[in-house]
Amino acid sequence: MLVEGNFMAQVVEETHLVPAVARAAAILDLVGQAGQALGSNEIARQLKLPKSSTANICLELLEAGMLVRRDNGYALGRKLVELGGHYLSSVDALREYYDMCASLPILSRESSRIAILDGTDVLYLGKYEGRQQIRLTANIGDRFPAVCTATGKALLALLPKGEAEERYRENPNALVQLTPKSVKNVSELSKLLDQARKVGYAIDDEETTLGVICFAVAVAGFRGDTSSVAVSATVLKQRLTPEFRQALLNDLFALAKGLSNPLVTRS
Repeated sequence: MLVEGNFMAQVVEETHLVPAVARAAAILDLVGQAGQALGSNEIARQLKLPKSSTANICLELLEAGMLVRRDNGYALGRKLVELGGHYLSSVDALREYYDMCASLPILSRESSRIAILDGTDVLYLGKYEGRQQIRLTANIGDRFPAVCTATGKALLALLPKGEAEERYRENPNALVQLTPKSVKNVSELSKLLDQARKVGYAIDDEETTLGVICFAVAVAGFRGDTSSVAVSATVLKQRLTPEFRQALLNDLFALAKGLSNPLVTRS
């Protein structure tokens, strides 16, 4: 499916100190979101750029390894994975996330994710795979509708009351339903966010994948940063007993406390 990204359309229409760099960034963003290879003419059409300069930029990105040729078009190249790896390796807090997951008595055996909120999506920064056989589809760099995920709802609950609901009223298409149990309307979402604020964690109860339940706790201020993240634990619902649930939540709260920036407090 081709993506007509608002960001890309805007970024090339504005005045930039180095327009070619802005165009290259827009091209990479568009190709990344498209889910399929795009030809330079299609890229130019979607971004409203001249065909000749678009083709030249694509060739430069190809030479740099940021794009590859595939199916008569361009897809993202491996160089971006390398750069992403360098970025992730420089983030001490992410390394600490993995270390803490491995050290916690219950969470060390389970599947966990760490994510940030981006508009009405969650973006996954890291994943920890425990010793259980469950394997999740959410990988590093993937986006999921925030309204369907525990991490998303935990982060939406951190927003000033009413702001999350307003985001979905302004963009009703963002209220995605991945399973029959996904949130169906803003009113239902509002109740779930109120509950998350009350108990301190959010739940994805088969809203992303049937048979799978996920719990998430928000971290207001990620170590040395003021940004917020959420950490989660995901298990097969059939394994969930009251005792296991409480032990899992205890580890999640411990993980969130260990990662939080002590200078940032929840309002």
